[in-house]
Amino acid sequence: MTRAVQVTVLALLVAAAPAAAEVAPGDLEEVRQKSTLTETDRSRIRAFVQRTVRAMLTNTDPDQQGMVRARRALLEEVRNSEISTEAYRRAFAEIALDVLQKADDKAVSQPARVNFVMTLAGLQVIESAPLLESVLAEDPYPASRYRAAKGLARLAPKIVQSGGPRMEGEVAESIDKALQQRQPIPVLMQLFEAVGAFDHPRAHDTLASGVVKVAGRLDASDPVARKMVLDVIPSLERAYAREVRPEAKKDLLLAYAALCTHVMPPLDVSPPPAGYSRLMTNLNASLEKITGEDVGFDSTDPLPLQQLSLLEWVERLVRTRQIPRRPEMPPAVEEAVRKRQSESGAEEGAPGEDAAAPEGDTEPAEAAGGEGEPEPGPFTEEAGP
Repeated sequence: MTRAVQVTVLALLVAAAPAAAEVAPGDLEEVRQKSTLTETDRSRIRAFVQRTVRAMLTNTDPDQQGMVRARRALLEEVRNSEISTEAYRRAFAEIALDVLQKADDKAVSQPARVNFVMTLAGLQVIESAPLLESVLAEDPYPASRYRAAKGLARLAPKIVQSGGPRMEGEVAESIDKALQQRQPIPVLMQLFEAVGAFDHPRAHDTLASGVVKVAGRLDASDPVARKMVLDVIPSLERAYAREVRPEAKKDLLLAYAALCTHVMPPLDVSPPPAGYSRLMTNLNASLEKITGEDVGFDSTDPLPLQQLSLLEWVERLVRTRQIPRRPEMPPAVEEAVRKRQSESGAEEGAPGEDAAAPEGDTEPAEAAGGEGEPEPGPFTEEAGP
């Protein structure tokens, strides 16, 4: 073998060696069993994390398996309680977060960036919340934003347990900003799950305004959208029960009203898409629970009657001034309401001895919900650009 060939082979071996070491955690086996880690131990962990993160972010294999192996190698160290002590896993997560924070802009491709966010979210430490919030607000890739939203949703119970009210408020503020942009349904599901876990005034406000904002563009024939609404209902119910501010309670009821007017199946489709009855039944049951009232909803009724019962909830909440305004309705629903009001008015104005109300005993139009025209509502705007 000539010297030139030897140099070439040596160069290839040197280049390949780090890649093999980057995802091989065998050099940490001794450290994993320690209940107290020295600075030398932490340095070994850091070296492993730095190599593996670098492999994940710079991998260019067409099948992307190199970056996937690197991500899995990192998360295995913080998840597998059978191979390590709690002290080791805690130290590993702390060091990994520090390394990831410093490598935030080092991904060479979209898949690498997504794996970066998946690793960040997978650490499941509340200290990762600010970086996840940053990804949610600024990352150009939808898949990255989804992973950040999912990470915050999984992290929410830990934030409630040990993050404190201030962190709940900060994360709720970030979620509120994200909800100002048009988000796909899978991202919305995660955002509502996260903010629904918090018991903080800012979180309640974000939940209420977020539901009102997106309700107008929900397609309840989409099973994912239906699942999101089914999950949102108990969050609204819980927030309403814990909320003490009168105006905030009205805003939460307005969110209910917005759902009542926008999750209905089309009247001209027979049979209607599956799942609507459960959705309307859950909405009605939750409203009955928090208000102590009943509009005569019967889950065995035909769907059109169930629809009318939900619209009756909206009219009752407006009439009793429990919500600040009537949410704007879809055109088909608006027409049905006007027709019903017209028929109701004709019946009330029919000739008879007692047809005329005593003078001075008429109810103000505002308290009765106006003259059938909805007040300006939040649905005149899209939920984002």
